[in-house]
Amino acid sequence: MDIADPAYYPEVLQLLKRLPPSSLFHTKHSFRHPAAIYLLSLIQLAGDLNRLLKNYATIRSGQGKIDLVHEQIAQNQRILIYSIREHLDDCQMVLMCLVDPEALSPKSKSPDDILRAAGFTEQKIFWDGVHNYVDRYLGPLVNKLKHSQGRLRTVIFECPGGDFRSGFYLEEISAAEIAQPSAILHKGNSAFSYAKDIRSNLALIFRASQSLQTAIEAFVKRSRITLLPVGSDPSKPGIWREVCCQVAKLDAGVFPQEIKSRFFRIEIQQAGELRIREIDRDQTLLFPAGEIKITANQMPDGMTKGYKVPYS
Repeated sequence: MDIADPAYYPEVLQLLKRLPPSSLFHTKHSFRHPAAIYLLSLIQLAGDLNRLLKNYATIRSGQGKIDLVHEQIAQNQRILIYSIREHLDDCQMVLMCLVDPEALSPKSKSPDDILRAAGFTEQKIFWDGVHNYVDRYLGPLVNKLKHSQGRLRTVIFECPGGDFRSGFYLEEISAAEIAQPSAILHKGNSAFSYAKDIRSNLALIFRASQSLQTAIEAFVKRSRITLLPVGSDPSKPGIWREVCCQVAKLDAGVFPQEIKSRFFRIEIQQAGELRIREIDRDQTLLFPAGEIKITANQMPDGMTKGYKVPYS
């Protein structure tokens, strides 16, 4: 996937600006214009990613008070996870802008109910594009955090040569009352590196944008909507571009089990476009050998019977 927009905004933003007023019902929903909904959602994500990247850089440098950064980066990761979930909800809001609420039953309240009642079959196109990510990663994380008092814990590999590799795991309680890495997400004994997770989350945002664009284009075709001309004003680079550039420069400080897993390469090409590639197995990924120390932040509560650190 190549993103040529000067601000690295997904193509769907331009499409939303080209929807004619006669096709939109955002005012009846008391929503912003769909392009504004999408742009504000991206800006929120950019701010959350930016804070996480600063924490990550501090840990990688081996400078600062590590214990304090442990707490900060876990909190900022939690905020980002919720923001990504909200971003997908915002994408549904965008689709709702194409539905006249006055033509529906008053019983239709939730976005799913409204889109289903309106016969908006293109909703499935959107969710088909992101369901693997939601089912295997985002959904389990959000559900455990919200409904089972799961906690995000920071883990750091202190490798030879001052190589500090940081990541996180979802802590849950086992039947034996042991606080340990999630059995579903980490198979009970691993964690996610930020080097991989940040890239994967940015790639998901762009993948969701493609799915949203495809869904809207299908609706436009089915409804025989004539789009407005393409605007002549170029996008102005801002915090979204800055964050994309930071991720493109991110090191490959992955964790042991991630060397053989799928990996996103995010790079800025010579012509300036942002390129995102998913690689089945990136042969350039390495994990250092030698004496390695693993630390994790934990929070004893006086009742839990024990704590298990990943990779132990």
